Amino acid sequence: MAKTSLITRIIIFSFFLLPNTFQGQANIISLPLNSSGIINSAFYDQNEYHNVWLLRNNWDVYTENDPEMKFSVSVPTVFNVGETLTYENKFVLTSDQVKKSQVILGFLGLNYSADISINGNIIFKHPGGSYPFEINIPNDILKENTNNTITIKVNKKLDSDNSIPSSQQFLFENIAGGIFRDIYIKIVPAFHISEINSNCTIDKNLLKAVLNLHIGVESASLPKSDAQNQSKDFIIRINLYPNGAATPAIRNDFFQHWNTTSSYEAQCQVDIVNPLLWSPETPNYYLCEIFLLRDGQVIDKSTKQISIYRLDKDQSIFSMNGNPFSLKGTTYYPNETSIRSVNIYQRIKDDLTLIKSSGFNAVRFAKSYPNPYALKICQEIGLIALVELPLNSIPEEILTKSEFVLNTENSIKEMVDNYSKYSSPIIFGLGSSFLPNSAETENFITRISGYVKEKKFLTYSSFIGIQTSLIANLDFYGIELYSSPLDKINDRLQVAIDQIGRESVFISEVTYPDYKGSLNGYLTKNTTEAQAKYIEGVIDLSRKLQISGFFINSLFSYNGSFASLYGGYTNNLSYKFGILDYSRNLNSIAYKVLISKLNEDTKITIPIGVRKEDNPVIFILLALFLSLIMAVLINTKKKFREDCTRALIRPYNFFADIRDHRILTGIHTLLLMFIQAGSGSLLITILLYFLRTNILFEKILLSFDGHRTMKLFSYLAWNPAPCFIIIFILFVVQIVLISLAIKVASFFIKTRVELPNIFFTVVWSFLPLSILLPVELILFKVLATGSFVSLILVVLLIFFLWIFLRLLKGIYVIFDVRPFFIYLYSFLVLIIFFGGIILKYQLSSSTIYYIINAVKQYKSMIL
Repeated sequence: MAKTSLITRIIIFSFFLLPNTFQGQANIISLPLNSSGIINSAFYDQNEYHNVWLLRNNWDVYTENDPEMKFSVSVPTVFNVGETLTYENKFVLTSDQVKKSQVILGFLGLNYSADISINGNIIFKHPGGSYPFEINIPNDILKENTNNTITIKVNKKLDSDNSIPSSQQFLFENIAGGIFRDIYIKIVPAFHISEINSNCTIDKNLLKAVLNLHIGVESASLPKSDAQNQSKDFIIRINLYPNGAATPAIRNDFFQHWNTTSSYEAQCQVDIVNPLLWSPETPNYYLCEIFLLRDGQVIDKSTKQISIYRLDKDQSIFSMNGNPFSLKGTTYYPNETSIRSVNIYQRIKDDLTLIKSSGFNAVRFAKSYPNPYALKICQEIGLIALVELPLNSIPEEILTKSEFVLNTENSIKEMVDNYSKYSSPIIFGLGSSFLPNSAETENFITRISGYVKEKKFLTYSSFIGIQTSLIANLDFYGIELYSSPLDKINDRLQVAIDQIGRESVFISEVTYPDYKGSLNGYLTKNTTEAQAKYIEGVIDLSRKLQISGFFINSLFSYNGSFASLYGGYTNNLSYKFGILDYSRNLNSIAYKVLISKLNEDTKITIPIGVRKEDNPVIFILLALFLSLIMAVLINTKKKFREDCTRALIRPYNFFADIRDHRILTGIHTLLLMFIQAGSGSLLITILLYFLRTNILFEKILLSFDGHRTMKLFSYLAWNPAPCFIIIFILFVVQIVLISLAIKVASFFIKTRVELPNIFFTVVWSFLPLSILLPVELILFKVLATGSFVSLILVVLLIFFLWIFLRLLKGIYVIFDVRPFFIYLYSFLVLIIFFGGIILKYQLSSSTIYYIINAVKQYKSMIL
């Protein structure tokens, strides 16, 4: 695609400065339908007793604002504009299906919250989250032999205080709102298996395993005549087929007695001698058939794949099946709602297969709920799945709110219950980017992890620094690395090892952006070679320290939820972290190095190259050009030189001359304004370009929960030339607006001053900006050294305060009023204006909490 012209880009991005007063028609996008044959019937537990069909076609969707305008779509379908969208479809049931069966409505995932109705009756309010779930539809609201209407009102709105994830999503993948996974109807017998939970205990010699099955049985409401004829005794029959064998290796019958309630939970234990154990090298599994028998007849049947393994972690070792174990993993962001032409199930299968063949033994589904199909593939090919709550960078003030804690407890319960039934080897996570060594964080993690431990799963949390104290119910402590120097990583990891033990520590994210692609070698930062060198160093370090493992972030590039600065600006919101791009080109040197390290093969030589400084020549050229114009004016125009000297050294007298209508050249003033605008815009351009990869700067911007603002800043920071032009125009407009504002304010006092005099005063107040031009020649290079950044920012802050005080002095001189009132009212107006903005964002987005949290995170990071 041809590049958009510079002028066009400037016009487009100028609209980001205006309020969004128009709301367009919802952008509704149908995703590719899932090809038949990719998912087998066992995935949906479909058999001769379970009738399952997908609700894919003939959906009508409409918005709240215009319910009469309906669009016909297929599911999955997502939307990107507006907050809610209503989906509507119809299905027909026979009399036997309504009267003698239980009808179940199943979702593999939707985003975010939803009200679900059948025939106008709300049967479920989904609180939020894209995890899979099922709903039993009450028989009394269903219609026989005619259309039953299903209505799903999806709300994709997130907030800062209660939703999981929050609206401030740092480096999340893009998940659009809507129904982005399959929906299905399942018809099961009235007397049926409702739930299967399993866990396994294995003796130390690995010679015997006990499979504990918790089998829920339910009876849908039936006519009394039928209920009286039912026998209260029934049998649960369990058949185990090793690796899908044709005949069962184990068969057990368990006699049960049905009581008077509508639900029953059976506890069954199956002894397995010499069990086939699951491991990444040998991903064995058992196909488990569970039958319900009554009066010698099979009433219901359910099938699931069960993996038997022993994953232990104590104070001295992390092991699998009795052998020391280390996680070699990558984060994975499938971008389900961004794929437009590829079947998502095929993409997930291909990606996970490539991850496995690359040498990984684990995959972390970071910051999102995974597609259940991904867990099935992980189980079959030999990958441990790390599934986590999409909590990230939550401030301590929110972690202590009882409503948020209760919401999180419910979410983690739903997550564990709905994903554990797939019987994949799973470690459950409680969130990421937590503040380390925080009492509020530790109390929060302890509380919400209780249910996970109750279900006998290992747990982890990811911290944005080094956690040095043990947290109850937490097994693994992840550490996030963002291009951190390897020597500092070594020192900080050693501290964590000494405090909480090497078996508890793992690197949860190794993030090194590749902004520049393949160049001449790794001495140039953020190249493909530098990325390869960094990942090689982190893997070597993790093995040297013998911690529990590492996760690369990420093997594949992915599209983010907003225009990230640290992720590198692109039009399609692609984050530049992936070892492999969207084409999955395996010839990348970073991928070859990764393969070599994962499989301990022959070392791959990474070119050293020559260090190239990142100092855009446009900064030097602009500073030289503006300095040259200023020098010419000063040296050729005596009057201009005298005016500059008096305005800088004796501003009171200079502004008094303006007030008294002394001779002042308008042409000189206009030229000075353009020079000042150039100097000011160049300064801001340099600062934005320097801060473009600064995580603190991005998180502070993100605290205001404005994705349009983020897109503007990201574009400006990564594109210096358009940034300079846009800021230059805004600077000139700003001077005009300040002059007009002063003129309007002057109506409240008796003194009358002409607008040109006010304009002259404002322009000459900004005269110190011209002094910065020689400094701007070397400013970026000095900032890039990192030695005096804080000092420079403080000096610039004082510098702009000086300019502001000059402006106030000019105002009270030309209007001949007491300085006290000018200073008082000016600072009062600023406090009210900026205080109002902060208050507004605090009430709507908890901005102050997120800014404070961002600063704390930055202090705790390994830099």
